[in-house]
Amino acid sequence: MTINKRDKVKQKDQQKNEIAQGLHVEPEITKRYMDLSEAIAMTDVDPEYFTELAGRPAKEKFSLEQYVLDTREVLKARLLIGQKKDDCIRIDQQFEQESYRLQKIQERHQRYVSSFEEFLSKDHKRSMSILDRADQETKLTEQICARRNELAKQYGQIRLDIYFWEENWRMVKMCQLFLYRLSPIAWRSKHDWSHRLETGSLISVNAGDLFNRYGTPDDDASLEDLIELFERDIAEAGPAELYFEDPFDLVQVFRAMETQNLNALVHLESLAGPMADVTMTIAMTEARIKQEVSEISSTIDDLRKHIAEAEDRAASLEEYADHLLRGVFRNLVCSEEVLYLRVFVEDTYEACVGPNDANLDSFSMMRWVERTHEELNLQLDNLPHRIVRACEREGFKQEMKATKEAEDAAKKFELMHRLLSMLKRIMQPPKTKKRPLIRRSTPIATKTKLSLPTLQPTAQETRHLVFFTDFCKCDKSEKYRAKLPDDFDFTFRSIPIDVQTESTILADEAFSNQERGREADKTERGE
Repeated sequence: MTINKRDKVKQKDQQKNEIAQGLHVEPEITKRYMDLSEAIAMTDVDPEYFTELAGRPAKEKFSLEQYVLDTREVLKARLLIGQKKDDCIRIDQQFEQESYRLQKIQERHQRYVSSFEEFLSKDHKRSMSILDRADQETKLTEQICARRNELAKQYGQIRLDIYFWEENWRMVKMCQLFLYRLSPIAWRSKHDWSHRLETGSLISVNAGDLFNRYGTPDDDASLEDLIELFERDIAEAGPAELYFEDPFDLVQVFRAMETQNLNALVHLESLAGPMADVTMTIAMTEARIKQEVSEISSTIDDLRKHIAEAEDRAASLEEYADHLLRGVFRNLVCSEEVLYLRVFVEDTYEACVGPNDANLDSFSMMRWVERTHEELNLQLDNLPHRIVRACEREGFKQEMKATKEAEDAAKKFELMHRLLSMLKRIMQPPKTKKRPLIRRSTPIATKTKLSLPTLQPTAQETRHLVFFTDFCKCDKSEKYRAKLPDDFDFTFRSIPIDVQTESTILADEAFSNQERGREADKTERGE
């Protein structure tokens, strides 16, 4: 609100200044109109001007423009006067407001001064009362301190007296216990109260040791513990009776103890030799036992080494046997070369001797083939040379004919492949050339087809892989899937035929048709 008022006052001042500048009257004009008594000289006047106007009043010529200018100047002067009056009124109002504010501030100041003086008077009274109470308390504390010091002195004196009497009482008790210890057992069982009652001590000592019970107390033993121990001993103590009435009786007891100690020393000296022998025998037995233990441990280590060597040898032999069974023996029995050899031997046997109905082994078939070969060689030796040469020529001709037919078939087969490839290329639809599409949004994610798990081999397939390959059950069957023959299908399912297999089938059919045609031509010529 104060800022808005200030802005309004500034705007009014600016407007008044603009009006004052617009109504400003030049000093020459004001002087001309204000100083009427000043004479104005005129020059270049017509000499007949005054003669013609003699006897008549001189009238001034009325000018509207001059009148307008005069009225304008008058109005400007009035506006200036009004502006000055407004300024005076505004200043008077501001003065009244400031004087009113000053009066309010003075009244408030007077009220604050009176309240502060009242507060000071109350505070002075309160502080004086507190000082009086503090003096009283200091006097009371001095009296209490004096009383405390006096009581502390009395307490210290009493404590010293108690410790003094406690030390004397402990000394007397120790002497009493010593005399009781030297007394006979029969007398002690009747008169010694400490022999009958074994009570504990409040001080940190052993309960069974009576000498420690009345020894020097610990640092943490308080005066109350000592007093309680004293009261308990007084309550439990019986009549103070002593066995010894004459001091010389103690001397006799000490002499008897001395003689007993001397006898014990003599006895110990007599036992020194046997003790040395016993220690020597103990040392010898310990050395012998250590030697036996070391021998037993060495034999155990040797046995462990032999067992480890035997286990390693067994493992190596087992590994070598596995190698022989799965490697060498399998290669000798069912390797690819051996199987090929058996097939060749069996084909040779069937071609030369006859069908293998008896299911002979390879060695027997080879022996039969050797026999037939020897017989045929003998027959060839008996035949004339011209027949042998004619047979050789016929054989060479047939072989050349077969090779030529095979070459022709291979050429035709290759030509057929070319024709098939050309046919495929012709049958393919033409490639459409299009610009690649620019996607404006993210492509739709297509679900990938999950690959089906590979089928496990059947029992017959596993048997075939085990006998004819180096297949192991721990290996994956996918690696050996290619080693199965093409027509190895025990499920009797239809196998899909691709283009290549179809082309091979067509080539075989064409080749068989050609052979049939040639055989038919030969038969016709022979007829």
